[in-house]
Amino acid sequence: MSSATTRVWLGFTRVGGRFEVTLDDLRGGMAVLGQGANLVAPLVAYACDQAGLRTLLLDMDGRVSPMVSGYIDRYDASFFIYDSMRIEENPVAHAQLLAGAYSTALDLSFEQEASLNAIAQIIANEGGVASPSSLADLIQSPDAARGRAVDRLRARLEALRSLNLVGEKGAVRKVVGKSAVLNFRSAGSPEAAETAVALFLAKLLAMMDGGDFEAPDVVILTEANRLFKDRPVFRKSQRFLTAFVSAPLPKVFASDAAYGLDKDYLDTCAVRVLSSAAWNESGRSGLVLTPNMFMFQNPTYGSSEVFVPREFEPRSGESRTGAPSAPSAEGELAKRILEEIAGYEGATRASLVSFLSAEFDPDLVEKTFDRLQSEGHIAVARTERPGSGRTMQGLSLTEKGWAVLGRRPS
Repeated sequence: MSSATTRVWLGFTRVGGRFEVTLDDLRGGMAVLGQGANLVAPLVAYACDQAGLRTLLLDMDGRVSPMVSGYIDRYDASFFIYDSMRIEENPVAHAQLLAGAYSTALDLSFEQEASLNAIAQIIANEGGVASPSSLADLIQSPDAARGRAVDRLRARLEALRSLNLVGEKGAVRKVVGKSAVLNFRSAGSPEAAETAVALFLAKLLAMMDGGDFEAPDVVILTEANRLFKDRPVFRKSQRFLTAFVSAPLPKVFASDAAYGLDKDYLDTCAVRVLSSAAWNESGRSGLVLTPNMFMFQNPTYGSSEVFVPREFEPRSGESRTGAPSAPSAEGELAKRILEEIAGYEGATRASLVSFLSAEFDPDLVEKTFDRLQSEGHIAVARTERPGSGRTMQGLSLTEKGWAVLGRRPS
């Protein structure tokens, strides 16, 4: 990681000098709040990259990425969403973080998060993909949870099918190798974009916790109030939020809604930057800021400074998208997968991939299987492996899967 004394030039003070922050200022978290905050985010990303820091800008709604993608590599969500849901490195911790990510994005209770964690651990046993469709399939098991709460949870997961299983294996590690801006707008619905951001962060945290991984120097998130919002859920879990704010990772959160962020999160931010509107509305002093000014506050040291953001020329560049989708259900490999599941009772994802990898590329087998499951051709249920007491994912074909094979189950 770059030196903690690295100085990031953000603008000018009232007396004309340069206004700068250090990496130490960002290490405890910096919240940029109020009207215009999301437009400050690309400036922070540009300035951090210019200062030699590996910067990761997470663009929730796709508005700011065109402003800096001429300076920093831009990636579409389709490039890395598949890898974000794939449980490989540090599987136990990653599965738990994934459950927390879904819980945060979907406003779930801690009981529902616990159910998702149990299911994600089953997927982790096989190195699978914790996609919404695979979780929805496994939650149908009668011992997962009961009653209307199960139906509501399954419906929430089914609504996220727009998170298509495309992209490259190992994409997350590739993306954070240098400065990058990630555009989540293409994830589908606003809820899907929020979930995609949470899943990406869960993968990032799991890789950091597992070792042998160099995290980015700073992470910047726009529209932070949409993910780390003040949730009305009773008996909610804060596992994901706690893991993220306590991670040794300098972070910047931008939110045009000054009061939309979770209070627990705001209490953890060591530094705040308030827009003129947010500052003037607070009425905490007789100082009135003009519209082009921001107030920097560091409560730890009891310091504050008014500054005017520097200008930089917005520059748009090309966006890298995901690899082509896995073969359709009519493809040779897809039909072969369906045939093997139809003919072998007790098949699991791991056994199927291992068997077909002798004839096909293993990565292609995995992606094709995950695509078929996402499209509803394959159903998954919990099964106990005989003699081991280990819970696995048992496979069967749905009516849609049997229709592709042109026959009915015997």
